[in-house]
Amino acid sequence: MSTNFRLFLMLFLDHPTTKKFLIGVWIGLAFSIAVILSTVGIMDGFERALRHGLRNSAGDVTMQSRYGFFLVTDRLREKLDEENIKTFSPLVQTESFMVFNDESRGVLIKGIDSSYGKVVGLPLDLTPMSVIIGSEIARINHVAVGDEIVLAFGKGGTEFKNMPALSRFRVERIITHGVYQKDARMIYMRLDDIQRIQGLGSKVNTIALNVERPPKIGDNDLKLIEEKITDLRLKFEPDFYFKPYWREFSSLIEAVQAEKVLISLILQLIVVISVFNVLAFIYFINEKKSKELFLFKALGLSKKAMNNLWLKFVFGIWVASSLLSMVFVQLFRFLLLNVPLFKLPAEVYHMPRIDLFLSWQDYALVFTLALVWILLITYYLLRKLRNKSLLEGLRQEFV
Repeated sequence: MSTNFRLFLMLFLDHPTTKKFLIGVWIGLAFSIAVILSTVGIMDGFERALRHGLRNSAGDVTMQSRYGFFLVTDRLREKLDEENIKTFSPLVQTESFMVFNDESRGVLIKGIDSSYGKVVGLPLDLTPMSVIIGSEIARINHVAVGDEIVLAFGKGGTEFKNMPALSRFRVERIITHGVYQKDARMIYMRLDDIQRIQGLGSKVNTIALNVERPPKIGDNDLKLIEEKITDLRLKFEPDFYFKPYWREFSSLIEAVQAEKVLISLILQLIVVISVFNVLAFIYFINEKKSKELFLFKALGLSKKAMNNLWLKFVFGIWVASSLLSMVFVQLFRFLLLNVPLFKLPAEVYHMPRIDLFLSWQDYALVFTLALVWILLITYYLLRKLRNKSLLEGLRQEFV
């Protein structure tokens, strides 16, 4: 820190009122930046959690036949291997009614084998005639591990097709996907159990598969999956069609992305208002310490050097505010995750809690925009102050 800047701070921050004003400006700017960061973090966190929950319930891509049930032949496996699909799982997906304690609800059944857990990354090992149910099913219907539930299945094309097939299963585990709609409808059972009950033999109606991805790609895989789906369609159409894991909520994800940009731009007004507080502080110092400022100039400090001192000062406020804003963001995050007031209705928002997610690009963008506003408004104010003559300042010194 230069001698001039150190003297500058000592001279202009020597009064408690000035220090309190500066602390208020610092906290206000930090809070404004934190509001924008938290807004971006909530939207990114919502999208990330939603995508993670959807992938945990279906894998990257769902492959289904246009003609209903089909056999997973060696030729089909070879074609998947040709497209570098190493992780996939055949399954039967159907709808059913669950009956428990004289109450029933519609559920989505997935008949799976051991390979499905590798696709979705969840512990889904099952024993015969047992099921794994979603956490919301367990909560709403008061089902516990070890309870027995009854599932009603249609009999398809048999002569008793108008009569449901009722089967009793033991609840082996309760699982959470992180998306309300999945946790409120999803029930897993063994593939051979559902094939036997519905008389399907070895047929399935769905294949869940994962796209091979580079290790550094992380969650930014939408484009990669879309490109792979295009390749798969060329290979398998017209017999099969493919859906990415986010298809069911694609319009919601697009809306969140659009709203994130719009709201972030609108919230820049909060930062601008806080920057005007910085402007007010500089103006306050120039009025309260005008004698000292013009004595600086009279003693040989040029206008350019004085402006540089002010720019260093506001840059320091920006750095301190940016650091404090990160503390505020962590406070907001704690409140979102732990305080009952901030718990969301899962039926509306798809998940009861939303965690903040901010990348370094988000921090860089928000901090840079705040710095741009500060420098623009400070530059304008310094140009206005530059018009004040040295003679006027010296007259004020001896009033």
